[in-house]
Amino acid sequence: MLALTSLLLATLVSVAVVGWMPRPAPPPMRLDQALQVLRGERAAPPLGLHLSVVSSAPEGRSSDWLTELAALQLGVPVDHVRLVWAGQGKAPDVQVIEGGTVLDASGRAGVLTSQAALLTAMQWPPFELGVRRADDRWQVVGSDHSDLAAWRGQVLLALLAGTLLLAPLAAWASLRIGRPLRRLAEASARVDLQDGTPLPDDGPREVQVLAAAISSGRERLRDQAQDMTRMLAAVAHDLRTPLTGLRLRAEFAPPPQAARMVADIERMDTMIEQVLDYARGELQPLELRALDVAALLEECVQSALLRGVDISAEGPDVLPWQGDALLLRRAIDNLIDNAARYAGAVHLRVAMAGNRVQLDVMDRGPGIAEADRVRLLQPFQRSESSRSRATGGTGLGLAVAANVARRHAGELQLLQRDGGGLIARLVLGSAS
Repeated sequence: MLALTSLLLATLVSVAVVGWMPRPAPPPMRLDQALQVLRGERAAPPLGLHLSVVSSAPEGRSSDWLTELAALQLGVPVDHVRLVWAGQGKAPDVQVIEGGTVLDASGRAGVLTSQAALLTAMQWPPFELGVRRADDRWQVVGSDHSDLAAWRGQVLLALLAGTLLLAPLAAWASLRIGRPLRRLAEASARVDLQDGTPLPDDGPREVQVLAAAISSGRERLRDQAQDMTRMLAAVAHDLRTPLTGLRLRAEFAPPPQAARMVADIERMDTMIEQVLDYARGELQPLELRALDVAALLEECVQSALLRGVDISAEGPDVLPWQGDALLLRRAIDNLIDNAARYAGAVHLRVAMAGNRVQLDVMDRGPGIAEADRVRLLQPFQRSESSRSRATGGTGLGLAVAANVARRHAGELQLLQRDGGGLIARLVLGSAS
């Protein structure tokens, strides 16, 4: 769009320059000058005429009166002369009147001599006058269009000059608008509702208005998302009160029924806790502190062993980093529980990948289809639709881990494991 605008501006300036340039007047077309050239009375054709020798007679519309006049002036037979007019319209209509009578062809010869000076000195439309030579070739004097060609050349030069003059201006305008827009686009691509970093608003006023509009939209979306999350957390929290009452009443039920009731209540309580974890991850501000990722991972492993998870881990003994220990532990626990639910055994591996921490939670379960990997990182998404007791859940485990990774300038990747299974890769960037 900017290039098109610059080109249009260059064209307008060039047209203005062309309009300012004086257009050459059409050269005079006088028959007597052409006759002088053919009679050899002029060494060279005057301005506006040209002389050439061709193999055939010129073609076009002719006038009998003027052709006979030219033949008489040249002293050659009429059939050896050809006078034609090019362009649109008819040939000039010439009549000779004497005593109120239009002379016909038989009376031309007597009057042509007396009218020759007047007729041949007049200016005529572009014409070609040819005389047949002894070798049957034609010597032709015609209108010269070289002045018009020169003017057209000047027009092209003016257009080129206008374009060259405006090229630096167009390049400057492109850089002035393009660079701020590119920075704004790159910053907008990294926009996160939890990130309050202001967008770059330097550059022209239009770019500043656009940056302000994007920032305003982000603020409104953040407020709406937080309102929904607070409502979700409030509902989940209030459900715990009736669940506590149900747990007490279950104690008075017959033992077989009481066991099933307690299991359902515990399952509901776990789901409520997952909802609250997700809400805390969305609303709770980051508390960045220096921590040892290796020690944090060991705590998660010991906690999983107490829950009966078959788990192993490998990595350095010490891995200093900076982050929110509570959110990171919540994310790791969710990934471990998710792998244990679908695969049983879990293997952890932590290492540095460049300037980032990379934690792989690996299993030998059924894995996840590539088409479902992006969807399962969203809240309340499940990899199976049965909602069975064995694999039941709210579909928030991966969403919580993905949110924690984003808040630590990283991401959660779901990858296929060689030999079968899944790798949930938690990548942590610098959250400072």
